[in-house]
Amino acid sequence: MRRGRCRDAKKWGRICPNRRDSATLPFTLKTKLASSIGILALFLLIFPATGGAAGNATESKLSIFVDCHCSDPVGGDFCSALKDKVGDSSAYRLVDHTDEYGIGVHLWCVDMFTGLPGVESKLTGTMSAVSVAFTIYSDRLPGEVYEDSSVFRVGKDAADEMSQKILAAVGQLATANKTVFEHIRATPKPAATPTQQVIQ
Repeated sequence: MRRGRCRDAKKWGRICPNRRDSATLPFTLKTKLASSIGILALFLLIFPATGGAAGNATESKLSIFVDCHCSDPVGGDFCSALKDKVGDSSAYRLVDHTDEYGIGVHLWCVDMFTGLPGVESKLTGTMSAVSVAFTIYSDRLPGEVYEDSSVFRVGKDAADEMSQKILAAVGQLATANKTVFEHIRATPKPAATPTQQVIQ
C-alpha cells in the first residue's frame, strides 16, 4: 500500500500543510473521439466544401471561448491565467462568446476548504477544486459538441502551471479536429434567407 507524504495526517485531516499551496492532481485528457467525430462527420456531409477561403493572421487563429464560473480566489486566478495564455498564444484568439467556430473551455471552481470545521480558517483560499469541460462549437451546429471533461485541484501557487496544462489539452483537441476546422474555414456561409413581410 502506498503511504502518503504527510507525517502527521491525523492532525491535518490528511491535508499536507507543506504542500497545500501548490498541490495538484494529475490532469489528463482522454478524448472521446468516437461520438464527437461521428457528429462532426455528419456535419461534413451536410455542408460539403465548395471552395477555399484565404484569411489574414487573425482569421487563421482558432477561437477559444473560456467560460469561467469561479468565485473563489484561487479559481479566479487560475481562470485569469488561462485567459492570459490563450490571449498571448500565436495559435489561438480569446473570444467572449461562441462565435463562428472553435473550442469551448468551461470551468467551474469551488474552494476546497470553505465550511470545513477545524481547517477553514487556516486553509480557505489556498486550493480550488476545478471541473473543466471541453466542447467544439460552430454557428452551423445546433449547439456545442461535448469533447471531454476532467476534475482536478489547483493550489494557489500552481495556477500558472495548471493553466499551461489546460492550454496543452486545447492543443490536443485542436489537432484531433484539425480537418473539421479546416473544412469549416473553407466552406462559405450559406446566404441568409430574406425575411418575408406580410402585407395586410
